[in-house]
Amino acid sequence: MPKKENVPVSVIIQKVLEESKDPLSTYEVAKKTKLSWSTVNIHCYKLKDNGSIDCKLEVAEVGSGKKMLWFLKKGGN
Repeated sequence: MPKKENVPVSVIIQKVLEESKDPLSTYEVAKKTKLSWSTVNIHCYKLKDNGSIDCKLEVAEVGSGKKMLWFLKKGGN
């Protein structure tokens, strides 16, 4: 049986954001990585705090929906 490699969550999230041409919501990152929304949310904020990624808040024109969109910083890490 092949041994599974443990890849840090932050590396997985950065790879998904790097492969996306558009910013992704926390939900979209969670779906693409098969991680829980809360895990992705926590790690995205940690990555933001260390300067690896950035975010912007998107508010829906209709209703009360809002979501955080994550993206790699330009010229970033």
